[in-house]
Amino acid sequence: MTKYIDPKLSQDALETYQGYSIQVFTSGRIKLSFHKSHKDRVEYYAVKPKRSGEAYKRQYNRSATAKPEHYQLIEKLLAEYPTSLVYRVHFKGDINATADNAHVLILTEKKHLHVLLDTLTHQWQLPAKVINALITASGPKKGRSAIFNEYMASYQHDWVDMTFTEQDYRDGYRADTVNIPVHHASHQDDDFTF
Repeated sequence: MTKYIDPKLSQDALETYQGYSIQVFTSGRIKLSFHKSHKDRVEYYAVKPKRSGEAYKRQYNRSATAKPEHYQLIEKLLAEYPTSLVYRVHFKGDINATADNAHVLILTEKKHLHVLLDTLTHQWQLPAKVINALITASGPKKGRSAIFNEYMASYQHDWVDMTFTEQDYRDGYRADTVNIPVHHASHQDDDFTF
């Protein structure tokens, strides 16, 4: 079934992007933003379904024949690291718009995250606190900043298989903070009304 294969995540489409950023939140969600320009982005979330084994099996059954190389990569990683967590990727704003040609795997033993986009694999070595946040997924879904937020321009990886280490990161782990609205203070005094 090709309705679940997202063409914006094919190798040809990836090569048109300037790069991508990955954000990890304490809720256990991962945001992937593919940059067409400074302000124009194609955004996805990667989430671990409550019954991830069943969810992955459904994806496999409906799309493995259309994307055999993609699923062979996943199966190889799962055979080597059976306790890995499989995250499904969906378009931002539509949890039902699942991209069966994109997955994120968390290799808990190795402290790695693998972004699999069609046949492309990017391995991210993550700080222990970030991996723990993904495993526990105990934070709120809204109102928190990312604890990991890194951008890789396409000239740094040229859309080929790559491994990113902590030395490649600008910041790495960031403390969990609450987002405060900019216009938080209200003024009741009429002298402040213009």
